[in-house]
Amino acid sequence: MKAYDLGFGESADALTDRPGKGTGIELPDARAAGWCGGRAPGIGAAAWPRSPVTGLPMIHVITLELPVEYRRKGEELVAVSFFQADDHVASRVEGVAGLLAGDPPTEEQAADPFLAAVAAAAAARHPRQQDLEDEIGGAHALLRLTAGEFAAPRTGPPADIRPDGLGDRYRRGRNAWDDSEPETTVWLGERTGDVNTGIAPSEDGDGGYVGAWSSEDEELDAFWSSVQGRSHLGGTVMPCQGVPPGLTPYVFELEDGVGGVNFGGGNAQIDLASGVFDWAQ
Repeated sequence: MKAYDLGFGESADALTDRPGKGTGIELPDARAAGWCGGRAPGIGAAAWPRSPVTGLPMIHVITLELPVEYRRKGEELVAVSFFQADDHVASRVEGVAGLLAGDPPTEEQAADPFLAAVAAAAAARHPRQQDLEDEIGGAHALLRLTAGEFAAPRTGPPADIRPDGLGDRYRRGRNAWDDSEPETTVWLGERTGDVNTGIAPSEDGDGGYVGAWSSEDEELDAFWSSVQGRSHLGGTVMPCQGVPPGLTPYVFELEDGVGGVNFGGGNAQIDLASGVFDWAQ
């Protein structure tokens, strides 16, 4: 098993650890493996994940083609897409949660173009969408994609048909209509020298896992300093708080700012095998 670092940019020779405004990094033998920001993969606009609080389309954060060993839900599911609503402080729109849960629309809801679109999104929900919620109630979604979906033409968000009031920037939560970032190519390069490659992260050092900054070994400290702040697959995780339980060696750690994602300066751990999701700032 290998671990991989993510880099961002239009050329493998000029990569940063965050799109556009990050620190320059080198990824030997990097290959293009997806994109962040902007459009979603070829799932169709109707299937675009929506916030259960506001009904607004989540921002597309990243779509990433996975190395074979990270395709833990089936080799035919070659990529993942991650979306964020960041709606924990948004005003709840009445009826949205029920519609997205599959409740049939009432006559009044069916006559409202916005709520009718929310109901249509529930009917068109991607069959492999995993709903995620962070510790402060913000909604996220993870989609697992086939090769055909990953290769299909990218999909823009559904048409913006908000009635007056739903666009209020202080109540709406982040969404694809107002907060989408420019698309940036994502690159993968093998991470070498990480003693935790192939080992499940553990707060207590179970299974031989060595927590970041827990060793007096100067070489390890130098390595952890060199990769701090990078999004990556596998290897050492660097959560801002404790290591969440239930992680496997197949964890995807995503840093704040990638694709417009907002973790309050922190990061998230998305486990591709166990399904564990944790976020900290």
